[in-house]
Amino acid sequence: MKNKGKELKNIDLKKLSSMHVGGKAKRLFVPKNIEQLNNIIKYSKKTSKNCIILGNCSNIIFRDKVYRDVFVSMKGFDTIRVNGDIVSCGAGISLFTLCMFCEQHELTGLEPLYGIPGSVGGAIAMNAGAFGDEICNHIDEFVSLQDGEIKTKNKFDFAYRKGPLDSGEILIEAKFKLNKGKKEEIIKKQMQFLQKRKSLQPSLPSCGSVFMRGKDFSPAKLIDEWRLKGLTVGGAMISTKHAGFIVNANDATFEDVILLIQIVEWIAKSKGYEFEREIKII
Repeated sequence: MKNKGKELKNIDLKKLSSMHVGGKAKRLFVPKNIEQLNNIIKYSKKTSKNCIILGNCSNIIFRDKVYRDVFVSMKGFDTIRVNGDIVSCGAGISLFTLCMFCEQHELTGLEPLYGIPGSVGGAIAMNAGAFGDEICNHIDEFVSLQDGEIKTKNKFDFAYRKGPLDSGEILIEAKFKLNKGKKEEIIKKQMQFLQKRKSLQPSLPSCGSVFMRGKDFSPAKLIDEWRLKGLTVGGAMISTKHAGFIVNANDATFEDVILLIQIVEWIAKSKGYEFEREIKII
């Protein structure tokens, strides 16, 4: 049998998701290199199973069921290094680790992303951002795998919450072009953004912002204006702190969360708005 890296069985997905909902995964692989990842993809195709790539699962909601798909955690791609003002890191590195590494090497630019609970791969896939900045603004190039082919890209397109990856393309490594800075100033900025994040966002389990910002409207602002804060379905609740978040307030199930999302979408549509989801449902 070809090497597929570490294999885990009967994984509780509730423990992986930052929303703390979900069922079980029959199999989860943790590859550490491209060869192992490619072998897993070939295996999934051979067995006619979906191959689901996971990062930190901070914007994913799992259904309450037993998944027989092939799950792949990218956490094995965890290398990080620096060359001048270029930081290279694997897709499995957390944004927190990346920001701390940049702090230690006195490289500035990523401070607005400090505190986002995602992985580098997941953040790039959705072009995560905060406080007017987006991760794709800082990418110099990235390496990816698609249909067994290793690709290196230094020219790419991205948009609001739309990353530069094509369908079926898996990020392996990214290089960030940063600027020299002073450690104490970097720490100060990080703490400012972290405190701002904590003052605005709920501490209860969630998957971050549920809906994307519209062209000329903010879903969170509208939900607040419609007095939906605190609306509850089962254990799921629209945060009383930030209307753009749905939190797991009391052992919520997937059905609780999705029904609450659908209620908000129905209300929005009745008022002439189309809300686009930022979270992903697996």
